[in-house]
Amino acid sequence: MIADNKRGFLFPDADYPRFRRTMKAIKPDLPMGQATHALRHSFATHFMINGGSIITLQRILGHTRIEQTMVYAHFAPEYLQDAISLNPLRGGTEAESVHTVSTVE
Repeated sequence: MIADNKRGFLFPDADYPRFRRTMKAIKPDLPMGQATHALRHSFATHFMINGGSIITLQRILGHTRIEQTMVYAHFAPEYLQDAISLNPLRGGTEAESVHTVSTVE
């Protein structure tokens, strides 16, 4: 289950104290809060590598602006890069496509 508010736990059934103890045992010098950030970043990166939608990722991460999520877009498969490079809101109206789709039937 995923929380639907900013203050709720992402995974309410998770044993967070146990997770923190485990992370401390593995990497004792890891700064407070860094483990969570690293896992969040790793999740987002792998989500995009595996073809996830940037809009879906934005919602999962709780970003209010798509620009916050766009840092993960470079991990997307090539055809998703067109959404970035050809986006007219980013000045990409004259950019070349990095992926060509055949229209031959």
